Amino acid sequence: MLRGKERIRFLICSVAIIVLATGYAHAQETENRYDLCIEGGTLDQAIKELHEETGVPLWVDYELASTAGIHPVVGKHTLNEALEVMLKGSGLVSSLTESGMIVITRIDSAQAPHPEGNMTRSKLKKSLLASIAAFVFGASADAQEGKAEGTGASDDDTIIVTATRRAERLIDVPLAIQALSGDDLEKLGAVNFSDYARTLAGVSFIDAGAGRSQVFIRGVTTGADIGQGAEATVGVYFDEVPISEAASQPDLKLFDIDRIEVLRGPQGTVYGSGSLGGTLRVMPRMPEFDDVSGAIQLTGSGTEKGGGNGEVSGWLNLPFSDKAALRVVGFGVKNSGFLDDGYSGLGSSAEDNINDEKSYGGRAAFHVQPTEQIDIVLTGIYQKSKFGAYEQVTDEFPALVIQQSSDQPFEDEVKIANLKINYDFGFATLTSATSYFDRSRFFQNDIDYFTEALGIARVVSPLLYEGETISQEVRLASSGDGPFSWLIGGFYLDRSDDFLQIINPLGVPASSDPAANLFYLHRASDIEQLAGFIELGYDLTDRLNITAGVRVSDIDRANVTVNDGLLFQAAVSGDVSEQSTTPKVNVSYELADDALVYFQAAQGYRIGGVNPGLPPCDPLAGCTIDVGPTYGSDSLWNYEVGTKFRAFDDALTVAAAIFYIDWKDIQLNVSRGDGFDGFLNAGDATSKGAELETSFIANEHLTLGGQVTYTDASLDDVPASIAAFALPGQRVPVTPKWSSAMNFELSAPVFGNGNAYLRGDLQYVGGRQSSLGPASSDLESYVLLGLRAGLEHGPYSVAIFVDNLTDERTELDRTTVFGLRGGAPLTLERTTINRPRTVGVTIGREF
Repeated sequence: MLRGKERIRFLICSVAIIVLATGYAHAQETENRYDLCIEGGTLDQAIKELHEETGVPLWVDYELASTAGIHPVVGKHTLNEALEVMLKGSGLVSSLTESGMIVITRIDSAQAPHPEGNMTRSKLKKSLLASIAAFVFGASADAQEGKAEGTGASDDDTIIVTATRRAERLIDVPLAIQALSGDDLEKLGAVNFSDYARTLAGVSFIDAGAGRSQVFIRGVTTGADIGQGAEATVGVYFDEVPISEAASQPDLKLFDIDRIEVLRGPQGTVYGSGSLGGTLRVMPRMPEFDDVSGAIQLTGSGTEKGGGNGEVSGWLNLPFSDKAALRVVGFGVKNSGFLDDGYSGLGSSAEDNINDEKSYGGRAAFHVQPTEQIDIVLTGIYQKSKFGAYEQVTDEFPALVIQQSSDQPFEDEVKIANLKINYDFGFATLTSATSYFDRSRFFQNDIDYFTEALGIARVVSPLLYEGETISQEVRLASSGDGPFSWLIGGFYLDRSDDFLQIINPLGVPASSDPAANLFYLHRASDIEQLAGFIELGYDLTDRLNITAGVRVSDIDRANVTVNDGLLFQAAVSGDVSEQSTTPKVNVSYELADDALVYFQAAQGYRIGGVNPGLPPCDPLAGCTIDVGPTYGSDSLWNYEVGTKFRAFDDALTVAAAIFYIDWKDIQLNVSRGDGFDGFLNAGDATSKGAELETSFIANEHLTLGGQVTYTDASLDDVPASIAAFALPGQRVPVTPKWSSAMNFELSAPVFGNGNAYLRGDLQYVGGRQSSLGPASSDLESYVLLGLRAGLEHGPYSVAIFVDNLTDERTELDRTTVFGLRGGAPLTLERTTINRPRTVGVTIGREF
């Protein structure tokens, strides 16, 4: 493992190699094609960007400058191809004058003499001034208004994604990738992960409450491992910042978000360890240099069996010049609880609505472009949440009652900083992303049912998690127009985790002397990762492309665990050092401009770890499985074939994929039989299935969309020694065979320039298994329905909504608790549950 000065040498050498490697791509540039990234929107903004990226002069009548609905153009295009894509359906057409200027006019006036010889001097002057103003200052106020009015239900044609480390149209990416735009999230009313997760193809999850959710993709899961120490199977990123932790992920509030990208299947080449099943990226909106703008939004609602909820959020964009801008976001959330504590024995008193939430936070981003080549964004994020109950479970399903004898408060604090620097060499873009992520969690759990069996009826059990991650990525991505494309980079990560749990009888304060407590557990771990990656693509023909890549990683994980106190004493340390090589190959064929097929084979990898300090495995104490002090990595191969296309004049968009996953040496969390758990590598699994996403613009008023997923994931080979925990042929937990989501949106113009809409979202999740092993139980299928009706008029908006319209009680997960309470045997079936029906109203104002 590289340390100290060796890390610096590695990064310096990586950058040097990257810069030297750019020469080859530079030789591939041609004169007739341009690598474009034009966002679209209004005509004056689009031609400004086209001029800046090509250097070709363009002319447009000032009366047409504010025309909205101009399509984005991303990728390699000739000038004519780019203009054809931009102007499609706009009623405009382009032509070339004798002097070499591109002229854009209405189709019905295209045959008229060109404007250089058929305009009055004043009109020509006015039009040229409009064009020059668009080039120099960006969109005019009228154009910005047109852009806002032209924004409607989003579809793939307006979504630009950067999941492959290049800006591309979603439909052009030969991967199983789904994107939700900021407009989609707003129409869903999505604030938390669970608000949008069911709309995603191939995704399953456990919603154990905000900050305790786990996400899985394509059946790559062994169930709920929250707080157990295993790495997540899905990598989660906020922009460039890796925020994945062991099992549970922070649930950052989704205010002022540009889009969410979900990459299905392993992403080991570009994103490394932790993306075993896929990657989820949350992309915020960036500061803009154009105008001062902002918005404020207020939401009030009420929850069935709960109480009132409130939410306030806002953002402000402040340009200081045409080279620097600041964007700030702030929010506050207060949600009522809906679970009641039904236990009143042993000095406890029953309470109502115990799982309330209070969250607040903000984000600030400073964007500066000191030159045309350099782009710098500095971002800071802070969020703090307090919950009245650690678990979102009921012991009396479908009633909303938990039988807890001790309070279980939960606090979650997140701090993030990121510095992203892009330098455009012309033939390639060099990117440096430096990130800091800090998360602190405090909670208490109710374990009286366990300690009473040891002779202590009431205890207090506080737990503290502290996690800190520093990461650095440097990469160089080609931007030439030749048949070769390439990406090369290096990545470094250092993550430290600290866990502390102290248990004492109720009323006895914690002692600074570990041995003086009833139970003391302190676990400190550190993960250091160094990796290099490369991807090479080549256009065999104008339509056939092959891309291959590989990532090589060196990972070192160290753990020191101290168990102390009256129950038992032990100190355990362990180290795991591993090297991994994760390749991939992708072949794609473009059937038409908006149609492609692809094949991909890719490997995913997850690092191993160290089991927390456990007492010796004593058969007399009931221990039947000795898990050992450490466990190794697991890996998988994913094979998939997919297609994407448009039809019916771009009204229908379809993305489909079939996949097969071969998963080896699975990390399983098994019970030793003596009340303690640990991880070991045991068994193999396969997951196979199909995913279908569609969107259809029926007419100017009606848009339909949805996804259907089929996943058949099960264990293949399991050692006989753990037959009491996992069985061959058993389905993996929490992954339904069938899931689907459908939505519709009806809209109509009202009150002049206003817009009224009605949106409905229907989500179906099929039956699942709660866990592995003979103790697994069936979780019932469920359907959730949400409706939202709104009015947008000028800068004002108002919407009424109903989430979980039918007040469905869902079984998201289930565990069984055994113990003693009041001297009597206790068995509780604890079911993780969703939020009941919630009705509310949202009002907003933009400026």
